[in-house]
Amino acid sequence: MLSKLLRQLLYILVHLVVKILVAVQNVSRRLCSKNCNLSKEQVTKRDVLMLLENVPKMKNKLKHLVVLADSNVHTISELAQLVIWNLVVGVPYVSFYDVTGSLKKMEEELFYEIERNKKGIPGCIKWSNKPDLNGYTNGIQANTVFVNIISYSDGKPRIAQCIKLIAKGDLQCDRMSKEFTAQEFGEAFMKLNPAIPDPDLVIFTGPLCCTFGLLPWQIRLTEFIQVDVHHNININCYLGALYKYNKCDQRFGK
Repeated sequence: MLSKLLRQLLYILVHLVVKILVAVQNVSRRLCSKNCNLSKEQVTKRDVLMLLENVPKMKNKLKHLVVLADSNVHTISELAQLVIWNLVVGVPYVSFYDVTGSLKKMEEELFYEIERNKKGIPGCIKWSNKPDLNGYTNGIQANTVFVNIISYSDGKPRIAQCIKLIAKGDLQCDRMSKEFTAQEFGEAFMKLNPAIPDPDLVIFTGPLCCTFGLLPWQIRLTEFIQVDVHHNININCYLGALYKYNKCDQRFGK
């Protein structure tokens, strides 16, 4: 009887200790994340030096990076820093996939936050809805980054729109027969969209990996890399994703 009671007390004690440890860990993680966000509101000189030291050693260069951006967990400051990091390392295309549908409404806010972070960093940032900058700094050709915000409406709904325009004769499309080939339709579809290369890398945070509305034929060779399970984005996460991408060996079906 006594031993049974003792086992129950030990079980309750262990359960209580585990709950306390988990609670302390969660509070510590929130405090660290909060302090990190408060102290890292803009790109620092240390960030730039880290990028210039590590990225030139990497063989595989990105042409198009897509970020699955959730405005419920990712701050405008985090997304602005991502653009500047890509400007520093020379990634020419950066797209934010608007998971919640709210980021497009905050495009102007993101624009000004990027400009605030860009101070002192050479380069040109071009927006689909903003006037182009000249791409030169002190007479020297600098890196250029094209920023694009995409959402579900740019996927299947845009395909349906393209088909309707072709059927009405409002969109010219060259074809060799009555049926469209994938290449012919792709050329017509590109007339409704900015001419950007397919994504090389998609980075996401959180435990769920989802393609959302990204079109299958655009991501057939794309690497999906998780940067943080708790939705945080920092310079170490970004560099870690680039290193993981460089370790990928794509054999293209061979």
